[in-house]
Amino acid sequence: MVKEFFISFKNEWLMAKKEKMILIVLFAIPVMVNILLGYEMSQNQMKHIPMAVCDMDDSYLSRTIVQQFAENETFDVKYYLQDSLQMQEFFKKNMVRVGLLIPKGFEKDVTNLKSPALLMIYDGSSMPMASTAKTRASEILLTLKTGILIKQIQARLNIPEDEAEKMAMAVNFSNRTLYNPTRGYKNFLNLGLCAAAIQSGIGILAASSIRDGELSQKRIPRIGLVVGKIVFYGLMGGISLGMTLTMQNKFFDIPFRGKLWDAVILCGAFSFAAAALGVLISAFIRKQLLATVVAAVIYVPDTILAGYTWPVIAMPELYQKLAYFLPFYHFADNMRDLVLKGMPIEYMYGDIRWFAAFTAITAFASILGSMRLWCEKGRMQPVVESGGGQSAAL
Repeated sequence: MVKEFFISFKNEWLMAKKEKMILIVLFAIPVMVNILLGYEMSQNQMKHIPMAVCDMDDSYLSRTIVQQFAENETFDVKYYLQDSLQMQEFFKKNMVRVGLLIPKGFEKDVTNLKSPALLMIYDGSSMPMASTAKTRASEILLTLKTGILIKQIQARLNIPEDEAEKMAMAVNFSNRTLYNPTRGYKNFLNLGLCAAAIQSGIGILAASSIRDGELSQKRIPRIGLVVGKIVFYGLMGGISLGMTLTMQNKFFDIPFRGKLWDAVILCGAFSFAAAALGVLISAFIRKQLLATVVAAVIYVPDTILAGYTWPVIAMPELYQKLAYFLPFYHFADNMRDLVLKGMPIEYMYGDIRWFAAFTAITAFASILGSMRLWCEKGRMQPVVESGGGQSAAL
């Protein structure tokens, strides 16, 4: 078995040196993805969201409100419109993503305590923009509302400003965002998206790793053949994941608060599980093109199906159960917790054991599948008998 293992591992290495695309998929493409994602989200927050304003009041107060939005870097007030129908047309043409509608008589109604309403409009077809814009707009409007209330109390009761402020803010509240205080998308997304790209590369390459030439050997493939391939692609994938983690931390300022060896263990366990699943596909599907397509269908949508971009708890119960059987489900959130929270590996032992069991089970199934393929291959190979020169199928 040991000899077969080294032969299998060596064959994969020689194939990688011969077919440069293997090394490109495992290392060059992940580096490119890291660079592209890192620079794409380097600002860490959405800025300059196109905005339209329809100020039908044109008063000092309404102009003050518009100015607050214009001076905030989240918004780019590009259009000053005359009516709401015109604004609706701008939304349809994707010219703006946020709109502010101030009704006529707004300042007068505020002075008379009639509680007039401002209308904020968001383009729900772009949820990240809508979410960012809504959060920032709420902060601006809450600040303005508090300021207006303080001035009204001060004017009507003829009391000092500090007392009016205490009355207006009888209850103070504050909030704090832990581990990602800037609410940056790159801290939330980059590592997982890069890991998903690496996982796809591992799985797709491993899915075509058991080749006809190896199945034509006279010996039935043993454990070493399968294990050698799993170890090769698992090791290469682990190195690629380590490169990703280093690049995102050193060049794109994504924090790393965990321990290095914890990251090594988690990345290695995940990489070997992804490789084992790919080899399993290769062991049961002879046609390499079909095996590659099957691997892509399984691996590519993982960031969504495994709950990285859309939480598993928000999925139907059936999806929650299916997600449990995906390696990425046991990796992505753990890696994010390790990197951003510094969570120790002890809290991940359950998932590490899952990786070990998954790798062992899929490796065993791959051995059975490779034996079946060997038998099918053998039955199709003509063999010349030494005695009578007659040919028979194995």
